[in-house]
Amino acid sequence: MRKPGDAPVLTLVLGFGGLVPFAGSALAIMAGGQAALQASVALPVYGATILSFLAGGRWAGELILANDTPRSGVLLLSVSLSLLAWFAVVLQVWNRPGLPLDLELAGWCMLITGFIVQFLWDRSAVREAIFPQWYLPLRFLLTIGAVLSLTLAALVRSSLTFAL
Repeated sequence: MRKPGDAPVLTLVLGFGGLVPFAGSALAIMAGGQAALQASVALPVYGATILSFLAGGRWAGELILANDTPRSGVLLLSVSLSLLAWFAVVLQVWNRPGLPLDLELAGWCMLITGFIVQFLWDRSAVREAIFPQWYLPLRFLLTIGAVLSLTLAALVRSSLTFAL
């Protein structure tokens, strides 16, 4: 397996630059106050946007590779991940105190799951030589960054409490 540094420089800059809103929003949520309220809206919307972007890339790639006979599974998973991301944000908007289920936490978990599924899907694309070898270690680091940011936000924002 190659190193992330084997990727084209612009890919690295854009990829790691894309982590800035994840990390910045998670830190703002952890800091509390008005910034946390703004970031608690901005982070899931950004996460859903990026997850849809990644899934849409797979849709486009399939159309290029398969031309007249795209695989239905690829198209379905691509759309499913985009819809999952959208629904995660909708759940967070619908969340209200006193509901029997923490919809905000459910939304965070859906986004986290979506990023993990997307990574596993991208890993298979590297193994099938659809994507270049440098893509997997890069996607791994970017996925870890996104998932950690979303997880921190979920822990701070959710009704979960931990006894130490």
